Amino acid sequence: MFQRTIMIILVVVIILGGGFYAYQQLVPEVQDVDAGPVYATQEVIRGDISVGVNTIGQLNPSDGGGIRVSDALRMSGYSGEFIIDQILVKEGDSVSKGQTLVRLAATGLNDKISELEDEVKREEQALMRLTDLPREKIRDIDPSQGVTVRAPISGRVQDLDIVEGDKILQGQTINRIVDISTYNIPLRLTPGEYGRVKKGDKVNIHFANFEGTYEGIITRINPNPAPSGTSEDKQQGYIYRATVEGKNVGLVQPNMSVRVGTGTPQGQTNFFMNDSIVEKYVNQERVASSTEGIVTEVHVQEMDEVEEGDPIISLAGADVQETIQTRLDKIRELESKIRELNAIFPMLEITSTMDGVVADVFRQEGESTTPGDWLGHVYTTSSMSMFAEVDDIDVLYVTQGSEVKVTVDAIPGETYEGEVKEVSTRARGEGGGGLSKFSVYIDVKGGPQLRPGMQAKGYIDAGTAEDVLLIPIEAIFQEENKHKVEILDANGEAQVVNVELGLMNDRHAEVISGLEEGDLVITGSSRDLLPSQEDKTNNNNNLIPDKPTEEETAED
Repeated sequence: MFQRTIMIILVVVIILGGGFYAYQQLVPEVQDVDAGPVYATQEVIRGDISVGVNTIGQLNPSDGGGIRVSDALRMSGYSGEFIIDQILVKEGDSVSKGQTLVRLAATGLNDKISELEDEVKREEQALMRLTDLPREKIRDIDPSQGVTVRAPISGRVQDLDIVEGDKILQGQTINRIVDISTYNIPLRLTPGEYGRVKKGDKVNIHFANFEGTYEGIITRINPNPAPSGTSEDKQQGYIYRATVEGKNVGLVQPNMSVRVGTGTPQGQTNFFMNDSIVEKYVNQERVASSTEGIVTEVHVQEMDEVEEGDPIISLAGADVQETIQTRLDKIRELESKIRELNAIFPMLEITSTMDGVVADVFRQEGESTTPGDWLGHVYTTSSMSMFAEVDDIDVLYVTQGSEVKVTVDAIPGETYEGEVKEVSTRARGEGGGGLSKFSVYIDVKGGPQLRPGMQAKGYIDAGTAEDVLLIPIEAIFQEENKHKVEILDANGEAQVVNVELGLMNDRHAEVISGLEEGDLVITGSSRDLLPSQEDKTNNNNNLIPDKPTEEETAED
């Protein structure tokens, strides 16, 4: 019972003691009515001030280029397929302007060019025959000069009955050129004769018009028997056909009667049963005009000997000019197509448009592609951009052209120069704490270590001033839209002074006018404190936190 009483007494004492202590803390002491307020002050000093805005954002390439198939290939006149033949770079590779990144292949391009080149040669040869000009001069030809028809082979002119002034139609035969050096004799062999000879055997030829025999060669034997074709052959039932060629001594003419046989060791000739005739000369060509025109000159006469390429006749007229011009135009058209196709080859090498880094390549070798297709991207690290946001208070310090110091956590110790490129004029919405956010776009002079997507910190320089009057920011207040401070005069009385301010940061403000160095500005007063907050031990008027040390001022 006694112990319980003691415990109750102790609890009561504790409660009474705590209540008394709380009363002392909450109830102010009775103040002397005549005592004035106590002020905290700081001197107006000279120093340097800098103002800036800290922000963070993400780096992005401000300049970029595409790995892209040339759009010009659409106009190349080539309808074949383009294939990705080689990809020479990979993501992350550094590349230089003009470096080949991808090579394409154009299926069938070389074959198409070769086909057109062959066609050009054919047109050139036709025009060379028409104009009697070498290849290197036919493109400079004057179509009004006309054309010359030439001998296609060496031989004798026959069947020429054209004179100057005649009109020649396209395709019309002008004459024949006959190579009389070799003649042709058809043979009809009996089965027994057929069995005694073979292709390549020499035979003797006897002309009814000449004495003696001449040598010939069997150039062809048909192994298939044929029905007898003449009354003399009827008794034989069937024959074998063969051909003999002989060299003309100069007097042999077609349709001459001949006998052919094989020689004996004694120098005699066993003639075949069936006689024959000289059928024709082995080599002869019809000379025809490839265009319509008027004969302006006949260069040869009947039975003249000519060499291959010798002129036969010359033609002129509107049709001739049109023929020449048409062939010239055809050659030029073909050559233009060849140039267009050859111009494709440089475009098959896709090069970098800039110095930079390969961002990505999203196609593979062997895939087909079309003009204008994107195969990947390249970006430059020498020029980056940074997107950041500042609140509606800090945006007042940010102007276009402001210098920016940019650092990247991933690259410690490096600082990159930047410049504010654009500041949005409208807020994007409310950010954290209810503050509106304004977009700021910053150009950054980058380096090879930077990569898109890196987080960066930017310090936007809003201005600096050296050796100017400075006051603490907490001394400033506003009345009637004017900046004011309170100062202590020589009598210790507080006076309100209008001030013109310049740069301001979170600790100091630049004073342009209204104060002098050494003036005491009031930063706090005992009037600003609740009675319970008064510091009874403060005898130095330092009711507000001590003013910054010289070291702290230097940091500002």
